[in-house]
Amino acid sequence: MILALQQSTSTSLRQVCQALGFARSSFYHAATETATQASDQQMSVRIEAIFKAHRRRYGYRRVGQELKDQELVCAPSRVRRLMKQRGLKAIQPKNFVPKTSDGKANQPSPNLVKNQPLPGQPNRVWAGDITFIPTQTGWLYLAVVMDLCSRRIVGWSLANHLRAELVLAALNQALASRPGIDQTIFHSDRGSQYGSTAFRQVLASAGLRQSMSARANPYDNAWTESFIGTLKQEMLQGGCFETAQDAQTELFEYIEAYYNNQRKHSALGYQTPNQFEHQLSTHN
Repeated sequence: MILALQQSTSTSLRQVCQALGFARSSFYHAATETATQASDQQMSVRIEAIFKAHRRRYGYRRVGQELKDQELVCAPSRVRRLMKQRGLKAIQPKNFVPKTSDGKANQPSPNLVKNQPLPGQPNRVWAGDITFIPTQTGWLYLAVVMDLCSRRIVGWSLANHLRAELVLAALNQALASRPGIDQTIFHSDRGSQYGSTAFRQVLASAGLRQSMSARANPYDNAWTESFIGTLKQEMLQGGCFETAQDAQTELFEYIEAYYNNQRKHSALGYQTPNQFEHQLSTHN
C-alpha cells in the first residue's frame, strides 16, 4: 500500500511514511522476504506437485511421507499449514460401513481367518470380493483378489455379469501372477459365485483352502471392502465412467499402476503394497 501511494502521488517514501505514521524501517522489513517465507514458498511448490500428481488423493500425512522419500524434511504440522494456505484439500473418504452378501453359497466353507492375526508373509491368505461399477451405459461388476499381508491386489476382473466366471477370471489372474503357491487360504463372503462348483474346483486344483465369513458378518472380509470404498471414492467421487472400455482402462491404471505401485497405505507404515513386499523379501 505504501509503495502504491508513493508511485501514484510521486512523493518520496519518507513523506508517505510520515503521513501514515509508519517508520521507513517497517516498510523495508515488510517488503523483504524472510528466509522462512522463501523456504515455505519452495516447499509449497513441492507439496502442490505431489498433491496434483496423486489427483487430490493424498492428505498431509501421505504428502509428508512422499517428501520424506524425496529426502526433504518437513514436519507434519508444516505440511498441513502449507496445504491449507494453498487450498489443497484432499478427497474426503466417507465413513466405511462394511457389507456382506446374503449368504447363498451352497455348503459354505468354515471361516479359517476368524480370530487369526494378519499373515506376516505374502501368499498366506488371499481375500476376494465383488462390487458394482457404474457407467453411463449400464452396470459393470468388479471382482478383486487381495493379498492380506501386503494389501496388494494380485488379481481382478471386470464384466457385465455376476456369474461365477467373474470371480474365476480374477482368481486365475492371481494364480498366474503368483505361481507355485501352496496351502494359501482364499477367504470371501458366502456369495454364490464363490460357492460354485467351478470356483471350488479351481481352488482345489491350485492347492488353495477355502474360507468364508459367517453369514451377515462383513467384518471378516473388511480388508477388501475397505479397498473397494477407497477405489470408488478416489476414482469416481460420486460419478460414473462413460463406457465399459473407459472403466477397464481407468481401473487398470488405478489398480496396477497407482494402488499397487504408488499409493502409500497407512496400515503398511505408509509404504506401497509393492514396497512392503520388497522389504519383506529383502529381510528374509
